[in-house]
Amino acid sequence: MLARNPIQAARRLGSAVEVVPGDVTQPHTLSSAVRDITHLFFTAGVAMGFAREQLIVATEYQGVLNVLAAARQAGFRGRFLYMTAIGVITPSLSAALLNLFKGNTLRWRRRVEDDIRASGVDYTIIRAGVLLNSPSGKRAIEVSQRAHALALRHRIARADVAETFVQALNYPNTARTTFEVIWGKGPRREPWDLVFSRLKPDS
Repeated sequence: MLARNPIQAARRLGSAVEVVPGDVTQPHTLSSAVRDITHLFFTAGVAMGFAREQLIVATEYQGVLNVLAAARQAGFRGRFLYMTAIGVITPSLSAALLNLFKGNTLRWRRRVEDDIRASGVDYTIIRAGVLLNSPSGKRAIEVSQRAHALALRHRIARADVAETFVQALNYPNTARTTFEVIWGKGPRREPWDLVFSRLKPDS
């Protein structure tokens, strides 16, 4: 795991996770983090709260490009999995307010999606619903290529999103796809192969 503050990250995550110092906004810090890796999960973003567009661009746009460049330079041949947010496509009042408050974050995230698709790397782009700190595995998981509006009804637990990332690597049909993940109706029933079965590759 890449962390700007590796000591703090190691304290929170424990010894089971290898923490590498680095910053996605500082390209010279990334080479050691991407060396000899099998797959790459990019979930970095600006913390909740007001943010200027300059910081959003540096972290959520240029930061992605910096990591992609470092990975290609290191000979990366695995899957690049990118976490973004619902609402990047479908206009809504919530999306407009978020862009106003947080430096056009959704606009820059949509733009970097296109850069990832054009990068030549094997990728999966996952747009997560509104994130909650709830237990995982309790609710049905809805994976679709429908563009949801940013709204609280389209929500999901962070732990369920993390599981979606890990499971996506087990199914080749998730490669070179963009999909949205939110809670579905009722308890968890469908196995992951069925959850991913309806996905189509990006055109």
